[in-house]
Amino acid sequence: MTELSIGVDIVSIDRVEKILNSDISGRFLDRVFTDEEIIYCESRVRPSQHFAGRFAAKEAVKKAIMSKGMNYQTIFKDIEIKSKYNGAPFVKLPIKYSSNFSCECSISHDSDSAVAFVIMQKK
Repeated sequence: MTELSIGVDIVSIDRVEKILNSDISGRFLDRVFTDEEIIYCESRVRPSQHFAGRFAAKEAVKKAIMSKGMNYQTIFKDIEIKSKYNGAPFVKLPIKYSSNFSCECSISHDSDSAVAFVIMQKK
């Protein structure tokens, strides 16, 4: 039997935009996102939309890990949301999880919210 776990999260894009606008020192970005994620999001027309989507995906990964009963001790920056050649998101899991699990991710957003859904499968 295949062992699956799921996670989902929704984030207000306006809330993320307010955080980004007040984060003059970049502390929020540095604590949550990798350099590659920051470069990607800042290259988009509406960066807050993409930061919100990636933040939702990181939260969804965290929830999928926790739903397996595993103790979540990983910081957000250890979970990296990358883009495939066609723009589809994929998850680079922390090493302590990547050897035992694969992870699929979907991110969607509209003008107000970003939502992410994650499925983790034991290898």
